[in-house]
Amino acid sequence: MIDSFFTRRAWMARASLAASACAATTDSIAVSAFTLRAIAAAMVAGALCLSSATAYAQSAAAAPQPAGPQAARSEQNALPLNGAAYRVAQEAYAAYGRGDYTAAIARAREAIRQRPDVVSLRVLLANSLAALRRYSEASRSLGDAIAQIGRDPALVSRRKQIDTLSASTRAVTRAGRQQPGDPDVLTGAALTAAQQAYKAYAAKDFTGTVKYANEAISLRPDLLRLRLLLIDAASAAGQDTNAWNADLDATQRFGDGDELRLRRSFIGNRLAPKSSGASYAAFKKGDYAKAAALARETVAYAPDQVGYRIQLIDVLFAANDLPGVQAAASEAIAADDTEIMPLTLRGYALAAQGKTGEAEADFAKAQHANDATQRNKRVARVIIADVWIAEGQPQRALDLLAPLKMNGDDTDPPIALRRYQARQLLAHAPVAANASSASNVSNTAAATAATAATATTATTATTAPTPSFDPARRPVIDCVVDQFGASCDVYAADPGFKAARATATAAAANDKTGAVGYAREAVKAAPDDPQHRVELINALSTAGDDAAATREAQKMIDAGMLDAMPDLTAAYIAQRAGNNPLAYQRFSMADKAGTLPASADADAGYAAVQARRNREAAQYFERAIDASAKPADDGTPPATPAQLNEMRSAHAEATRNWGFDASLNYRGAGMQPGYASSPTPGTSNNWQAGVEAYWRPFGSLGDRMFELYARGYESFGVKNGGASGVDTLQATVGARAKPFADIDAIVAFERIIPIGSQVNPDWLARLAYSGGYGIERRVDVPSWWTAQIYAETGAYLNAGSVYATTNLEVGRTYRMDRYSPKWTVFPYAVIGADYDSSVDHSIPLGAGVGISTRYWFRDSKYDSPRSYVDLSVQYRLRITGDDRARGVFFGAIYSY
Repeated sequence: MIDSFFTRRAWMARASLAASACAATTDSIAVSAFTLRAIAAAMVAGALCLSSATAYAQSAAAAPQPAGPQAARSEQNALPLNGAAYRVAQEAYAAYGRGDYTAAIARAREAIRQRPDVVSLRVLLANSLAALRRYSEASRSLGDAIAQIGRDPALVSRRKQIDTLSASTRAVTRAGRQQPGDPDVLTGAALTAAQQAYKAYAAKDFTGTVKYANEAISLRPDLLRLRLLLIDAASAAGQDTNAWNADLDATQRFGDGDELRLRRSFIGNRLAPKSSGASYAAFKKGDYAKAAALARETVAYAPDQVGYRIQLIDVLFAANDLPGVQAAASEAIAADDTEIMPLTLRGYALAAQGKTGEAEADFAKAQHANDATQRNKRVARVIIADVWIAEGQPQRALDLLAPLKMNGDDTDPPIALRRYQARQLLAHAPVAANASSASNVSNTAAATAATAATATTATTATTAPTPSFDPARRPVIDCVVDQFGASCDVYAADPGFKAARATATAAAANDKTGAVGYAREAVKAAPDDPQHRVELINALSTAGDDAAATREAQKMIDAGMLDAMPDLTAAYIAQRAGNNPLAYQRFSMADKAGTLPASADADAGYAAVQARRNREAAQYFERAIDASAKPADDGTPPATPAQLNEMRSAHAEATRNWGFDASLNYRGAGMQPGYASSPTPGTSNNWQAGVEAYWRPFGSLGDRMFELYARGYESFGVKNGGASGVDTLQATVGARAKPFADIDAIVAFERIIPIGSQVNPDWLARLAYSGGYGIERRVDVPSWWTAQIYAETGAYLNAGSVYATTNLEVGRTYRMDRYSPKWTVFPYAVIGADYDSSVDHSIPLGAGVGISTRYWFRDSKYDSPRSYVDLSVQYRLRITGDDRARGVFFGAIYSY
């Protein structure tokens, strides 16, 4: 699979944040209404997804909070919730959601005890207390939070709202007790109805309060306090529509004031989700007129909720109503001019209508929106770059995106793609056009720093006819609407967005076939977008079709798409295609740009090994091993013991240029996989001893190998009167190679140099194969099944003889941790056969049992053990052939 930073859109893990009932969280957790919400964030951030309460007092905790750069500060610096605190917070939010405020208070207090630094938990506690009308206690809890954490805007604003609400409700209650000399004193039937209303309100008979309050109002419509009582009672009775209308009636008669505005905000926040949901349903059916009307109604209910405004803009875009988009965005900007997306979307709508000068003014402001989140700033720049590319100003678009570094999030791919598109347009533009563009645009940095008027003047002079804006290339607005309201995210144009989202949904449901199909649809919709091809490769890989995934990766390389994606993603694509030199190049480019995360160091190291850049590979492995000792900044889980051992083994291999082996065998030709021995024609049942040194002139070659070697070798204790001792001493020099990366086969060619009198000079050609599973020492489990097969054949060219040997061992390897984790013992069953044409033409075949033990040493921080001592003894019973097939076999190796 390709690196998950670039293959999983954040909307895979979207959570439905309450844009209406839980707005206190938007900026206080450094997540704006336009960024994608992760499930974990949704469970622990702010007053999330609060259920509709039976009184607006219960939703006071969910009132919107002012946005701003400071609003994000406390939560942004706080560590994320995890472990027990996270679980308790989940329980607290769940209790609040089902209206169990007493349980919510208890769980919130426990979560705060574990994590007193989390602002959202403090707000949740205040919300829960306010829902039970314990306003003084809620205010005190927020005061304590401010004293301990600091004057976080979310805490300060919430406390002010609760205090205002507390004072207002107390005032309403006090109004039921008339004071002597009050000019608005009630008398007669109006007094009786009002007294009954206040009595019912004190008894929490809110339905009765509504009845009597209406009677009193009909007799004395000039008293605001009676209207406030009616609004409070209707809201507490769950009659939100009646409460809303009563507030509007009071506003018409008495003018808008804080008391009415506060109540209307709380009530509207509860009414908005329903109309938002109805708008979304109409939108899905294609009834854009109805959807727009309902979306406008939603905005009227909760004008301070930018999510609803973006939902309206989405509907208007779908209806191709660009003037409507412009008007809706203008209203959003008037309500809150700190939001970057309404500015950017209005600028796009203006540009699409040919109003270039006005569009440039919005774009200039958007580029200086300091209060926006980092992600929204990046998305806004991509949208602006799309406009400028469409207008034939690729250099300006390139300059706009140049300062943006790769962040490892979902904004990286569109930024890389637009840079590539701009460079391609510049490369294919006539020289004169380039010169003209450079002259008109001059320095984009200066242009973006200029005032809106300056930007307007400069651009108007360079734009001729209105460019064509393809609706398929408009910014993407992705809204999730549920019972808690609308949560909308904005992306740069992406014709394959819907299909890509379906890919992720299918993948999450483990529908592998569906994921592949949707991924192909995304590629078809946006063939020039490499991100969708990456998603297709991932889907194919998950479905087990690695060959197809590799082919798709190679297609991307052939099409030159690596330049249209972040270097890190390009590195993984090249690695998937098997082009390790190219993968290493891209890893190196990401590293130089400062965008290579610690979690990718090991992958860069493996690519460097395969690209034969051993020194660089060793450095990457060292960095990866160092990083594994501390938590990753990007949230990547630390390396497992097995992964760490694999990295250390790779480092040891990358830094190995030479070594030597010493062996001692009894009847063990071919018994030990390796080259520390050399068969001698015409001998059997003898001891053999040898020492070999080897050198890798090109260093490690990854999955391939080339070595030069020299060996001294002799036989002794030979039975049947054969040559023995010094007479059999021989020297050998040769070369061997592993030519195939995926096949563990080695070819060797060597010269036998006689030293003893019974040795003839000769040339020996050899071919060997080894394989199996569970052969390497494991650190993740104390024991594991092991099977290994070894086969070798060779030909003496002068003597004209050939030999062959093979054996298969199957058993279980045990790591002797009680004594040392570097010591392993391997009992096994064995079957083996030999052939030597200089002896006879029979094939002795035997089977039996054996045991091997190995001790590893010479390890370090960065290296797995690089040397070992191995002892093995077998006893075989003859199956066929002569007595060479039976008896004891022994072997010992010291490898350095």
